[in-house]
Amino acid sequence: MSMALLFPVARWLAGLLPATIHPMVLHFPIVLLYLSVGLEVLALALPPGDGFMHRAAFWTVTLACVAIIVTMSAGLVSEQSVHWTAQTSAILSRHQRFAIFTGLTAGAAWLAHVGNRFPRGKRWGLWGRGRASLVSALFVVASATFVTLTAHLGGEMVYHYGAGVVGVTRITPGA
Repeated sequence: MSMALLFPVARWLAGLLPATIHPMVLHFPIVLLYLSVGLEVLALALPPGDGFMHRAAFWTVTLACVAIIVTMSAGLVSEQSVHWTAQTSAILSRHQRFAIFTGLTAGAAWLAHVGNRFPRGKRWGLWGRGRASLVSALFVVASATFVTLTAHLGGEMVYHYGAGVVGVTRITPGA
């Protein structure tokens, strides 16, 4: 899909979906990526056994990739209903950039898992211990780091600049 088509589709969806769709779904990829980090570490640390931790890490990364696509699409929809200033637009650009890095590194982790699930001979043994993969673990850690930075910037847009907040209120010191 070209970028020229992306924004009219986002505007069309903005008329169908609530403006709060992005905050409604954004927690899923965050939780799934953090859970993936834990499962990857356990898959590397524990004896291979039956490979349960590796399978759990694979499916968690798979769900995280799907959730990232949904969340990024919801972000494009939600941004259509926000009045952007020069300051918030700059933060939004960084927020979007880190979201793309999150998706790319999660996708790379998923591809590393696919490579480990369907090994061809012993050459795949270099990728990890048994069926656990150091490569996928590193990509998941990178993705969790990027999603943390993305969430920080998103929170900064809302909490510091009130992006998307109607009737922003302030608590006065000493009140």
